[in-house]
Amino acid sequence: MHLAQLSLAFSLFLLPLLSTARPFNSHPYRPTSGPYQPRSQPSQPEFPRFSPEYYSLGCPQNTTSPYATQKEQLEALINYAQLLYIEQDVAQAYHTYAATNFINHAPEVPGDGTAIAIATQTPMLKGGSVQIQRQFTGYNLTGAAFGVTYFKGISPVEGVGVIADIWRMQGTCLLEHWDVAEGATLNTTMNPHPYF
Repeated sequence: MHLAQLSLAFSLFLLPLLSTARPFNSHPYRPTSGPYQPRSQPSQPEFPRFSPEYYSLGCPQNTTSPYATQKEQLEALINYAQLLYIEQDVAQAYHTYAATNFINHAPEVPGDGTAIAIATQTPMLKGGSVQIQRQFTGYNLTGAAFGVTYFKGISPVEGVGVIADIWRMQGTCLLEHWDVAEGATLNTTMNPHPYF
């Protein structure tokens, strides 16, 4: 390449990049003087964040939607909990609202997806009952939607338990699951209104 061509390439491509580069201290998270001040976060996300996992994890497209209002998400979570815990129709609950390959962090379930969850939860719920205490949906600061169901579980084998089911959602589809559970020993607590 000739010197004239290099000079032309530099002036056409590299020089504009160098002239628009910001100095190190002008970064929005790096103030020019004083202590570090992070940029303020909005109190509510501007919109729910879309996740391609709606399709890649296999959300049921005939019964869920990739976009939903917070109210629609709460309705889906309530209907899912009704099917699963009250009516104990475990297969119908998962096939209607959960992604086929949803990510499951529950320690008592040996893997991900609806097939494993149905096989594990069907015998766990049999003969027991559930009293749903609270349910809500909302968004975190990145716009990801979450739903929580807090309930009292009564099992002939396990006894009384306090459980919080946490779901990451896309629209009305359940994508990722965590749960927190503990045995409710009402006669050994010092709190006058424990658990519920």
